[in-house]
Amino acid sequence: MKKDYSALSFSEKERVCESIFIANGPYWHIYTDGTMMQNIFCCEEDFATGMWALAASLHLSKKVRALTFELMTNHFHLILAGQREECIKAFELFATRLRQAFPKRQRAIDWSKFKMDILPIESLQALRNEIIYANRNAFVANPEYTPDSYPWGGGCAYFNPWLKHVKTSPLGNMKVNDQRRLLHTRDVAPFSELLEVSGIPFIPSFCDIRLGESIFRDARSYFNSLTRNAEAFSQIASRLKDTIFLTDEELYSVICSHINKEYSVKTPTLLSAQQKIDTARHMHFHYNATNQQLRRMLRMDLSILEELFP
Repeated sequence: MKKDYSALSFSEKERVCESIFIANGPYWHIYTDGTMMQNIFCCEEDFATGMWALAASLHLSKKVRALTFELMTNHFHLILAGQREECIKAFELFATRLRQAFPKRQRAIDWSKFKMDILPIESLQALRNEIIYANRNAFVANPEYTPDSYPWGGGCAYFNPWLKHVKTSPLGNMKVNDQRRLLHTRDVAPFSELLEVSGIPFIPSFCDIRLGESIFRDARSYFNSLTRNAEAFSQIASRLKDTIFLTDEELYSVICSHINKEYSVKTPTLLSAQQKIDTARHMHFHYNATNQQLRRMLRMDLSILEELFP
């Protein structure tokens, strides 16, 4: 008799996750540099266009599976399983479909700067961290969202029991002209099996959410990882050259932990002037803390911070 998964021990669950990781790799993090690219997605209609371009591209890329993704205003993240060359082809198809869609949106975009980088993900824990990092991206950048409420990324589908109650419809059920309008292509036949919800692609129909979820022991371990792994986020941000990867609340918690360890004080107000400078340096270089964040949390004069970090 097969043992109930929920009854497995911690180590048994880890072995299951490890076997799934090994069986479905290799894995890659594809991303673009938002500091080099102008804003692409400026309104809901833009984001919907990007979602359809991504859904169509992944639907056609049969040799790769997306575990999660995040469309941001000027960049995106995509966690893929598959051979490197096939993953690159999937991105190139996505970029091509975006270029085809956006000239019709009456805004000039310099697509020469929309270039990808691809990084390997070589361990189970690294894959967990990369999925979490991608699913947190909008949450870190915009206080209006949580990691599971942002509609333009895979995070809202992770461990979400409401998905099975969402009324979906095959894209092929729509009128052909409506399909062409959404996909920005005349040949809509290959996409008839994609599912849509109110004119938006249904994420699990083009993103393998189940595989992504199976990388974690359970929903609780996934949830706990969303806000409790600052060191891992720091390492990933360094690899991706991201600027901000912690919210103010998370950064303040890291600061308090650091100063308690270094100076045996519990709040930044108890630091001396030199200790504040040393703490600011640590937070700037290890956690990409901005001058404004440091000003607010350490109560330092902005002119001092601008001298330290011009």
